[in-house]
Amino acid sequence: MMKELRSLRVLESHFGVDVEPDPDELCRVYESLFVQFDHDRNGSVDLDEFTAETRRMMLAMAGGIGFSPVQMVLEQDSFLKKAVEYELGKVVA
Repeated sequence: MMKELRSLRVLESHFGVDVEPDPDELCRVYESLFVQFDHDRNGSVDLDEFTAETRRMMLAMAGGIGFSPVQMVLEQDSFLKKAVEYELGKVVA
């Protein structure tokens, strides 16, 4: 999951322009993101932890967005895209 978090490039760009972040700060940011998902602190994120935290984040974002339409760009073959496709398959079925 750390690879997926790093692909988000949280601090590596500023308004689309690449910047050189402090490596220690970058490490702390990604570790803090991982800890948000790893509820039982065993060093890995299981499906229940991922589902619970993703749901919490999506509900928080939805609450902030209100009724505004939203589009999201997902990288091909990314973990998040696979999760979205999986959930869409459950809705259609």
